[in-house]
This record gives sequence, structure tokens and C-alpha cells, in this order.
Amino acid sequence: MLLNAMPTKIELTVSQLNEYVRRMFQMDPVLRAIELKGEVSNLKFHQSGALFFTMKDEQAAISCVMYASDAENLQAMPFEGMRAIAVGSVALYARGGQYQFVVKELHMQGIGVLYERLQLLKEKLGRQGLFDSNRKKAIPVYPDTIGVVSSPTGAVIHDILNVSLRRDSCVKILLCPARVQGIGADDEVARAIELLDQLAHVSVIIVARGGGSMEDLWTFNEERVVRAVASCSKPIISAVGHETDVTLCDLAADLRVPTPSAAAECAVPLREGTIALLESAKEEFLETARWCIQKKRHQLTLLQTTLTANRPDRRIEKQKLQLENARKAFYQAIKKELEERGRLLEHQKMAMKLLSPYAVLERGYAIVQMDGRAVHASALHIGDSITLRFMDGTVDASITREAKDDGSQKENTNL
Repeated sequence: MLLNAMPTKIELTVSQLNEYVRRMFQMDPVLRAIELKGEVSNLKFHQSGALFFTMKDEQAAISCVMYASDAENLQAMPFEGMRAIAVGSVALYARGGQYQFVVKELHMQGIGVLYERLQLLKEKLGRQGLFDSNRKKAIPVYPDTIGVVSSPTGAVIHDILNVSLRRDSCVKILLCPARVQGIGADDEVARAIELLDQLAHVSVIIVARGGGSMEDLWTFNEERVVRAVASCSKPIISAVGHETDVTLCDLAADLRVPTPSAAAECAVPLREGTIALLESAKEEFLETARWCIQKKRHQLTLLQTTLTANRPDRRIEKQKLQLENARKAFYQAIKKELEERGRLLEHQKMAMKLLSPYAVLERGYAIVQMDGRAVHASALHIGDSITLRFMDGTVDASITREAKDDGSQKENTNL
């Protein structure tokens, strides 16, 4: 007859239990050399060089780690949705009590359904120009109100608020809440973007959510959301997932940043920097204004001096003086000319007087004229009537005798 022996109770600490299980995994030969088939999801790159991801199939998932020493031997970097064969062993992370698969080798087997769908949609929207760089709008330097599309709960909106308020305590943030994951989340995100786009005081929009697997971030790969981002008239900053996560929303946005905090830094200018810039601009403006005023004062002084020198009344007085001087000079010139001509006339009169035949009459001579003309003795005949012109009058006479050729007279003239 067999007796059922009661198991002896063993008291263990959590550390002891985890260490025991870890050793059990190591001792099991089945768990030490496994080729695990599945789809890569929730891929994360650690700064140490290690890779953390999940291997999953249609029914289950297991956490995987690939340490840096093994990751260096990868022929190609894994990506979200990649179907792969992971070679490694099952282990227990004793500190956290977490069951995981330690990957030594990772070989691509194929592309998952989600990744294939993503590539097809990316090609379609790319052909339509939704990702073209010439569509990108500049982020305003000094926005009025910053719209945020994100979940009202969680760390994302708190990170944005903390960074924004630290940079500028007077910043205006308008949250349009929307679910960022799950069925119907794409409609909520798209409607939130469209609503903020209609508000005139909103200058820029931040679309943000935390990191996650491809499935977690799939809302921002939906065509409805991507088209809402591309058609928005306001600049959009996309801060979806981590730096290694790239969604179609990132490609369509005007600016893509790695984290929500980085989005706040890009959207909100530093208040101190802005104030310093304004003060510098103010001083520069005042200096320019002072220089312009001084220049205008010099110009005004010059114009006043010119105006004083060219006053119309003074110009008129000057011209009147010039006219008076010209008039006097003209009169002097006329007077001088008349005096000169008078003297010349007198000289001519004296000359004429000296040359005049009548001048000899004053000396007692007389002029013999016949028919109004002076005649010589040879032209006279006895009986001719003549006129004797003296200084004090004329006397009529007739010829009684003719003059001889030698100048002697034939007969005496009768008066």
C-alpha cells in the first residue's frame, strides 16, 4: 500500500524564488536553444545598444531582449511589423521577475500585415504629394495661441504644459482632447485638427502622443488623420511616439520632432530671449530714431538758413536795389552819352562855323550871289543882277562892267 506523503513547505524570499526559477530555465535543454517565429512589435533601441521588442503571433506575445554584443552582428536593423526568426533561450529577469526571451540571432522572415499596409498607404499618399517638402509651412516665431491635439490624460499634455510655461509663463495653450489609440481614435484626432484649424487665434497646432508599438501608434498612420494634417491651413508639429517611431502623420506634418517636450520648445519662444530681443530692437530703434531726428534737425537748420538767405521780401528788396542801381547807372550812362554828344556837337558846330563861307562876312567881306548861288567874277557880265550878302544883310546890284582876265575891271559896278 502506498502512502500519500504531504509536501514539505519551503519558505523562500522573492529573490530566492526568482533565482530558483531562473536556474530551472537554464537547466532545461529545450529552453536553451529555440528558434522562435513571430512578428516584431514595440521595438525600442536602448542607449546601451541593446534592443527590446516583442515577438508575437495571432494568439500570444513574449518580451524579448537582444544585448548590444549580439545586436552588433545584425545584418539589417529590425523594424516594426517585421516577421522574423529569433534564435535564443528563455530566461527570467530575476530583479523584476519577468519572463523573457533572450535573442542571440534575429533573421527577417517577412513583413507583417500592418507594415505591408503601411507601405502601400505611404506610396499612395506620396504619389498624391501629401509628403512633398514644398508644402511645408514655416512655424511662426511668435504664436498667439498653440493648439494641442492629444489625450487629456497622461504625461504628454503635462510635458507640453510644463515646458511651455517654463519657456513663457504667459503662453496660451488650447487643448482639443482626442483619443489617440483604439477604434474611432482616428476620427477624433482628425476632427480635433479640423476644429483648431477653424479658430483664427490659433497660430500653430501640436499633434502628440507617447511612444508605443506599431499598433499603439496606428491611429497616426490612418489615411483620415494624414489627410487632415496635410490639408490643415495652420502649421502642424508632429510629436508622435519616440524618435525611432516614424508615422505617416510625421511625414505629412510641417515639422516632425522626437518628443512632445521638443514640440513645445519649437512652438514656444523663450520669454527671456524674446524680451532681450525686444529690448535690443528697442535700443536699436531709439538709436536710429535719435540719429534720424538729429539729421532732420541739421537739415531743418540748413533749410532755415537757406530760407533766411532767400526770403522773398529780401530777394525783392535786393532786386529793387539792383533795379535802382541799374536805373541810376542807365541815367548816368545816358547823361554821359548826351554830354559827350553835346560836346561833339559843339566841336562840329565850331568846325562848321570855321568852315562856313558866312564866317568871313564878320570880317567885313561880302558874298556875290546870282540866282541864289555864289559866283566868280568871270561868270558875270554887264547887266547881270546880283546880290551882295553882308554880315548884316543883303544888297541888290547890277554889273556895269566886266572884269578883265588879268583881274582889272572893264567898268565900275553900279549899286
